[in-house]
Amino acid sequence: MNDSPGSLPQVLRASHDWIANKLSRVTSTGEVIAEVDGLRFIAISVVVFHHLMSIYLPSVGRVEKIHTSTDWFAAADQSWLVPFAYCGHFGVNLFFVISGFILALPFAKRAFNNLPAPNLKGYYLRRVTRIEPPYVICLLLLFFMLWVDKKEFVHLIPNLIASVFYVHGFVFGRESLINGVAWSLEVEIQFYIFVPFLVRLFRIADARKRRWWLAGLILAFGVFSQEFIYPFGSARLRLTLFNFLHYFLAGFLLADFYLTNSERLKQKSFKWDLIALACAAFILFTLWAFGHTYFLLPFVVAGMYAGCCLGKIANRIITWRWIVITGGMCYTIYLYHVPIIARMFWDMKSLSVASLPATTDFLRMSLLVVPAMFALCALLFVLAEKPFMRWSLTKRESAPTTAIVSAD
Repeated sequence: MNDSPGSLPQVLRASHDWIANKLSRVTSTGEVIAEVDGLRFIAISVVVFHHLMSIYLPSVGRVEKIHTSTDWFAAADQSWLVPFAYCGHFGVNLFFVISGFILALPFAKRAFNNLPAPNLKGYYLRRVTRIEPPYVICLLLLFFMLWVDKKEFVHLIPNLIASVFYVHGFVFGRESLINGVAWSLEVEIQFYIFVPFLVRLFRIADARKRRWWLAGLILAFGVFSQEFIYPFGSARLRLTLFNFLHYFLAGFLLADFYLTNSERLKQKSFKWDLIALACAAFILFTLWAFGHTYFLLPFVVAGMYAGCCLGKIANRIITWRWIVITGGMCYTIYLYHVPIIARMFWDMKSLSVASLPATTDFLRMSLLVVPAMFALCALLFVLAEKPFMRWSLTKRESAPTTAIVSAD
């Protein structure tokens, strides 16, 4: 029996569709590679989980602080969730692989069809008009909040200027005092600058040779990061593209397979679900206990992503409508989730029950914090990010001969 016009079920469906449409990204073609936003959901979820735990434990007095890996290992006896939350910092690396994939697609597609590369003016204009305005709005808003709360102004001005121009890591050798997560955006910007040079790899006609080159570079930069940058490199060097280029190149490798195996992408199997699970387990064990295999992680992430896209169960999960929508809002969530979570946990710390196990208390408080955080981020997405999606497309249309992939 069909619902009559104006009935409650019909009104609820219409409201649901209206909200979903408001929170959906805008792309150049109106199309979205659902799997990409599904993978973004995985990345932002583990990052949020990481910060939930790192903020919860000190705010309720269960540990003094959590800043370094040593602090995390010391806090492991608080809850069995702590090791999993610690591994959530790797969500940033997961984002880097996705960025490499997205930005490689238009260049690789044209290279494989013997066409000229996308126009660089349009490429850089798209990056600036899409990413910079929401980022600057976030920095100014958080700067104002810090000014009001801590009465700091002159002290934060240099941090603000350096962060706006994506050079805070270079100048200060540490994360921004205004928005600590902005260091990864600086790495992304460095990658954007070098993309037009790196994509020349796709001009290698022989697919096997091209992939060997990519695999070799991934391995080389992975070993360089593990054996030199982390043990001996400066803080400034650890906050640069050189420490993470192998993850972006893993995205290049995925883009290569994506464009040259389009028919295979339609064939889903449970085998790939198992591959995705195995790769996820390898990542967790490596991050927590087996650091000597860290250089292999870009390949493992690529395998996990392939498994998520080709697995029958995993693909259905990551392409579920609200998973895709949330993944599409990941930029706003990433920019704002830490200050929102920190403020809410601080204001709600009286609700913490010290006599409860940390796991129970953490989950209980997170159930209050996460929905509110999501609602605030959704509002900020609509007000401070989505308008610039449309604006960037308008700017793109006015630029000559651009070819930016719609998954962007």
